[in-house]
Amino acid sequence: MMQSLYAGVSGLKNHLIRMDVIGNNIANVNTIGFKAGRVTFKEAMAALLRGATRPSSEKGGVNPMQTGLGMAIGSIDNLFTQGSLETTGIITDLALQGDGFFVLRDGEKMFYTRAGAFRVDSLGRMVNPDGLIVQGKMADALGVIGSGTAVGDITLPFGQKTAAKATSEIGFTCNLDSRESPLGSIFDSKSLLAIEDGTDDINGLYAKGNADSTLSLTPGDTVTVQIGATSETYTYVDIDSGGTSDDFHTINDLIAELNNDFSGTITASIDSDGALNFTNGSGGDITITITSSNATLQSSLGAEGGVGIANGESHLTDQFSHTAIGGDLLVSLRDSDGNSIGLVATDVINISGSIGGTGIGASSFTATATSTLTDLATAMESAFNNSPPAGGNTIAEVTIDSDGSIKVGTLAGAPSQITSVTVNSSGKPVFNTAMTFMQTQQPTSVSYSTSITAYDSQGGTHVITFTFTKDATTDNTWNWTVSVEEPATVISGYSGQIEFNTDGSLKSFNYDTGSSFRFDPGTGADSPVEITLDPGEIGGFNGITQFASPPTTIASSQDGYGMGTLDSISIGEDGTIVGSFTNGVLRTLAQISLASFNNPEGLFKAGDNLYQETTNSGLPLIGTAGPTVHATISSGALEMSNVDLAQEFVNMIVAQRGFQANARIITTSDDMLRELVNLKR
Repeated sequence: MMQSLYAGVSGLKNHLIRMDVIGNNIANVNTIGFKAGRVTFKEAMAALLRGATRPSSEKGGVNPMQTGLGMAIGSIDNLFTQGSLETTGIITDLALQGDGFFVLRDGEKMFYTRAGAFRVDSLGRMVNPDGLIVQGKMADALGVIGSGTAVGDITLPFGQKTAAKATSEIGFTCNLDSRESPLGSIFDSKSLLAIEDGTDDINGLYAKGNADSTLSLTPGDTVTVQIGATSETYTYVDIDSGGTSDDFHTINDLIAELNNDFSGTITASIDSDGALNFTNGSGGDITITITSSNATLQSSLGAEGGVGIANGESHLTDQFSHTAIGGDLLVSLRDSDGNSIGLVATDVINISGSIGGTGIGASSFTATATSTLTDLATAMESAFNNSPPAGGNTIAEVTIDSDGSIKVGTLAGAPSQITSVTVNSSGKPVFNTAMTFMQTQQPTSVSYSTSITAYDSQGGTHVITFTFTKDATTDNTWNWTVSVEEPATVISGYSGQIEFNTDGSLKSFNYDTGSSFRFDPGTGADSPVEITLDPGEIGGFNGITQFASPPTTIASSQDGYGMGTLDSISIGEDGTIVGSFTNGVLRTLAQISLASFNNPEGLFKAGDNLYQETTNSGLPLIGTAGPTVHATISSGALEMSNVDLAQEFVNMIVAQRGFQANARIITTSDDMLRELVNLKR
């Protein structure tokens, strides 16, 4: 019988096997996790017609002569190339990128798969569609997976409770505005004037009489004085040049010019009421005419149309007053209208008022002929600082303002604020009116607050409020306090100071008592709750800072929480399953295990996208994605089949042509045998 018949039969048979593999590949083109198969052929045994001979000196060597006996299957391989990923959005759908297999258990049998379409059964176990249980390592109650934890069933404890945890630390991320400054209350009297002695700038003097107005001069304004045929003009300047230069800055400057130019005719001087006095010393009657380019000054001098002065008589101008200063005598003071306040030596001035609404008690000051406005201010300051409720604490400052008023101010940040000021003297109505004190500034503190909810050991919530107040006396220092809503009560560590470096970084954070904030919850929970306050790194900018920027006072974090139940899960690239509880706690529940093999092509296909180990696959190396198995896990996706349809169709054409060619071998051999049989006819 012809051997070619058997060769053709082997070709037909084995090409049919290749078509079986190709058909299976195409059928599973949309099967998740499917790995395509591949058939390779090999030559079957060969028949020896003549052996090989070696060459000799007389004759060359001869090659062997053999005929083939057909072909056989060399291998059917599984191609574990990466399949593309399809996004599903289902958390428990898992796709592997890289090496490895998911590990599944069915009773005592272990299976391996690339198909990650997993679900959770009624017992909370993660299973595949056929109920095989996904394997991994479970975490303990604290969310820790120990190094010695055995691989077992992954069970997700939906409905599981997590115990409450009392807050033990509160962190801050905020800025305290360095530009802000605290303010105290300010009370201000009416403006005060004092009798002019001729030494002050004429500009700004108050003229009582004809003008009843404040003088407002600019350099270049002139005053012209004419007596008889003699006329002299004087110019107002910022600085008097002295001598006989015909300029002036003060009343005394003008007096000196007049007495120089009109010597023997008049004598100019300033009297005890601040009026400019022109005395006739000529020996006869004179007429004096005074004009000025400044209308107010001209009105105050009062001789525009000419004034007759008999020998030995005088012409008086308006009475001039300057804004009161601390060194002015009390007996020379005037009110803002230029009227004398009427104080004389031995007058008793009564001082009273209140701090925080509580009276300071009566105090008095007796004026003398040499008492000054500063002396009165000092007496008032002493009355407020040394009488109850101040009790000797410096909370008030009394100063003379630029408008001549007496200003009574509370120190910024003082614990108590002045709420009223009263100064009077019996029978002195002008003085009493001038000493009417009005509040011109309300007290304000630079204070920022923030609140955060903390927890006790039973999960009870407590709103804690932090207040930061800028220190009024020390630069770059803030005071802080903390309070808690009832029924909780604070125990210790509820106040302190924060200091900042000049660059705005944190310098120190101190407690007035203790080293943590402690409060009694008042709810039956463990008492007390002790909380460490974390202001950030000393010298750093990661916590509380002080910059010239808007305040952003935030208690940004706390580590406590109430009781919660497992609500949802997430799965990371390394297979770690993290549970999200209703109280906001995130805790590790388990980690999915993966298996890798030295020879994954040696695995046995068990159907249903499952594989089993064989003696040639090697034992599975069980580990996790990343450290031990070079793979990552994508949650919400599935790995698709790695079948290449284009390649499979080409392979199918090749198999078909191979089958046809082998069929021709058989038909041709049959024709030859038929001719052989026909030889006997």
